[in-house]
Amino acid sequence: MQATPSLRQSIACLLLLLPLLAVPHAGAEAEPRSCMVKEAIKGGMYVYLRCQEKGKDIWLAAVAREFRDGEEIRFVDAPPMLNFYSKQLGRIFPEVIFTDILPPAPVRR
Repeated sequence: MQATPSLRQSIACLLLLLPLLAVPHAGAEAEPRSCMVKEAIKGGMYVYLRCQEKGKDIWLAAVAREFRDGEEIRFVDAPPMLNFYSKQLGRIFPEVIFTDILPPAPVRR
């Protein structure tokens, strides 16, 4: 049995739209995570941050800007990249999360 052009076009459209089904709906975003900066290493357009979250060290990579040791930051949760090699730094990070740093949370009164 041979697929008609109409069937082939429908299948192609379905395959193009399939990834959109995986996008979370508005309002379904995960809560941001937070951590304290322990070390900041500049590497090209990124800064690599060793942070402490709930007593555990984690590595984040974000668009380069200044960070202070002890600074509390909030960031968008994302899947970590494993064994990531930074050409700029010439080192491997066993696990690093490429993320966006969020502005400080508003103070609640």
